[in-house]
Amino acid sequence: MEEYFATSLNKLKTNNYANLTLVIGNESCDLDSAVSSIVYASFLHWQHNRVKCKVCTVSKRDDEVKDDIFISILDVNRDDFALKTEVVFALAEHGIFDKDLIFSDDIDIDKLVCEGNAGVILVDHHTLSKKYEYLAPHVTEIIDHRPLDKTRWVYNEDVRSTIELVGSCCTLIAQRVRDLSKLIGKEIDFFDSHPACTQLLHSAILLDTVNFSKEVGKATSHDEEIVSFLEGLLKVEQCERERIAKVDGLLAARSDVSRLNAAQLLRKDLKIFGYIFVPSFPILVKDFLKKPEAIEAVSEALSSRKCAVALLLGMELQGGLQRDGVIVSADDKLSKSLAKFLHEWSSPSLLLVPDPDIHCFYFKQTNLSASRKQYVPALNEFLNTYKH
Repeated sequence: MEEYFATSLNKLKTNNYANLTLVIGNESCDLDSAVSSIVYASFLHWQHNRVKCKVCTVSKRDDEVKDDIFISILDVNRDDFALKTEVVFALAEHGIFDKDLIFSDDIDIDKLVCEGNAGVILVDHHTLSKKYEYLAPHVTEIIDHRPLDKTRWVYNEDVRSTIELVGSCCTLIAQRVRDLSKLIGKEIDFFDSHPACTQLLHSAILLDTVNFSKEVGKATSHDEEIVSFLEGLLKVEQCERERIAKVDGLLAARSDVSRLNAAQLLRKDLKIFGYIFVPSFPILVKDFLKKPEAIEAVSEALSSRKCAVALLLGMELQGGLQRDGVIVSADDKLSKSLAKFLHEWSSPSLLLVPDPDIHCFYFKQTNLSASRKQYVPALNEFLNTYKH
């Protein structure tokens, strides 16, 4: 990993490369997204070096021959990386720090892609946010675990896509690495030579599925298969004990938002769908609303992001899974329309129970298996039918 970061980042900064591939995670930059981007870029670097050596040995390569480079992009500003507490924690355990990483505000992606004709790989998402719509013609591969949104599929016909409804995108990354490695007769070589990547994939899958919790209901047989495969490589002896310890540590890191104010929490895990601002919290929304100037922070965030309405989603795992949410907007008509739409949504039903004692548009979510991903089809449909 040290060699990958040092070599690739130096070549990017000095413009010393032949071809560039950017591996971009989604804008929430949660652990699944960050690990998917870092591991897949690291693998492509490793694979490129294995393949090029078949064409020309390192000893005979001209010093002036430029290599291809593969850069992981974490789609968050560098100053906001500290808000991703579980990501910072997990990467630091393996000696990976912000100095090793490239964030979306570190480079001019538009210039690199449009002027340098770079390729783009999307991981842990397959719909482009407005700021990245110009990337569509440059996307060569997509790996995602969300339901397919055909209404925003704007890519070339030859784009390679792996879209499968599993608990964690890292499951698909591990499978893709495994499949590509088989093609060069080295099925486990990357995993063995990059133990940090193997550990991070294992951690991300366990966190996303909450250790295959039936209550959460996100895990699939594919997730379980890949975790068992990774544990075999890592030679884990007490699998269940190791899984519990990992998840507990990551949940503690993610939930430690005691130092974050309301404005920072709104940026910690954020997605924007059209004019709808959708942050997700590792605490219940009702507890967020108790923070000083919480509603004022939401209003300011809506203004700065040019959004009309906020849907705040909360989750608490201590003492059993709980989920809740609230809709906030200066436009009461818009809030009522979105609340009614979500309450009536049935694909799947979110099972929302209003509680006006906390806030006029506050609700408890009794479908505990529905995360923010399950809100996406409803929000997209709302955007198509309710023109603001």
